[in-house]
Amino acid sequence: MKKVISLALVSAMAVSMVACAGKAQNVETTAAATTAAATTAAPAATEAPKAEETKAEESKAEETTAAAAEEKTPEAENQEIMDFILAPSDNPDKVLIKYTDQAADLFGQSYLRGNREFLRILKEELGDKIQIEYYPNGTLGNSVEALVGGLQTDTFQMMDYAIGSYASYTNAFQPLDIPYLVTSSDDAFEQLNGKAGEIMGAKLTADTGIMPIFYNIIGMRQMTNSKRPIKTPEDLKGLKLRTQSNSIQMDGLAAFGCSIQSIPFTELFTALQQGVVDGQENPIETIYAYQFADVQKYLSLTNHLCGANAVVCSQAWYDKQSDEVKAAIAKAAEGAIAYSKTEFDASQDETLEELKKIIEVNELSAEDLAAFQEVAKTAWPKLAEDIGADYVNEVLAALGLSM
Repeated sequence: MKKVISLALVSAMAVSMVACAGKAQNVETTAAATTAAATTAAPAATEAPKAEETKAEESKAEETTAAAAEEKTPEAENQEIMDFILAPSDNPDKVLIKYTDQAADLFGQSYLRGNREFLRILKEELGDKIQIEYYPNGTLGNSVEALVGGLQTDTFQMMDYAIGSYASYTNAFQPLDIPYLVTSSDDAFEQLNGKAGEIMGAKLTADTGIMPIFYNIIGMRQMTNSKRPIKTPEDLKGLKLRTQSNSIQMDGLAAFGCSIQSIPFTELFTALQQGVVDGQENPIETIYAYQFADVQKYLSLTNHLCGANAVVCSQAWYDKQSDEVKAAIAKAAEGAIAYSKTEFDASQDETLEELKKIIEVNELSAEDLAAFQEVAKTAWPKLAEDIGADYVNEVLAALGLSM
């Protein structure tokens, strides 16, 4: 009996030991599983910051790319604008506008950028209803005869041209060719785009059939030379000075005792370089753009005339256009006038500072300019007679000026 009881006790103890071993194994298994889970989770926790860092780097790269795209060079921006303006049209009823000028592009000087803005707005307004073709560098004509004739015969439809260059065809703009009559670009801008501009534009159309669309300012004309600074009227005596081929300008400046010569603009740099003439007169943007300062020693801010430009078309061509096209031309002109003035104002100080790095510059005080104007006034009556006294007085009245 005792033996049976002992065997039962041994069996019970064995079962108990097996149960305990099972529990211990379960604990170990659970602990191992927990450790493994923790080990697996650790890389995921490490990878999360790395993913965020990669995302931040990608975002920064995208921002850098976007900023680079926004910071286009002026040349790239100009090309983009010109590509838009010159985009061809498949519209069979499109209006073809051939546009020409004497410049290499519509990018350099502020007035050219104003003309480019006119074409941009015109294209924006009319889309494929027009196709614009641009002919730079006098491709379709580089003389007033060729250009006026080209518009009259519809060889091309629009151009921009300095208003002082029409003198051999009309006296429309000649009141503004009288030296020291207008001595501020702001005044000239306001007057050209006001009543006086309307009077002169109507005269141009009556004499040539050419209609001004809008005017912009090239700038007050200043003198450069290789001999001496121009500080008083006496400093001009004896200088050989190139001017535009315009009898009113030439006779007016001759009153200062300088020898006036007419040389084609395309030959002017070489004439200055070789000493054929001592000096020339042009707006500062033109002086800078065509590098005249490189072959001259002195730039004097004489403000003796205002250089202005007009975008024009044939009146006959304009009359054939639809009301929609005419309205778009008017809207484009309005936008271009405002844009051109802003560009002009911004460019003047900047251009002058660049010129000061190349050439000696002297500015004239109001008192100094008054002395030049007094000399110029001695020629005014004769110049007014040559232009036509009644017409000059009509323009002067619109300008709020008198002789």
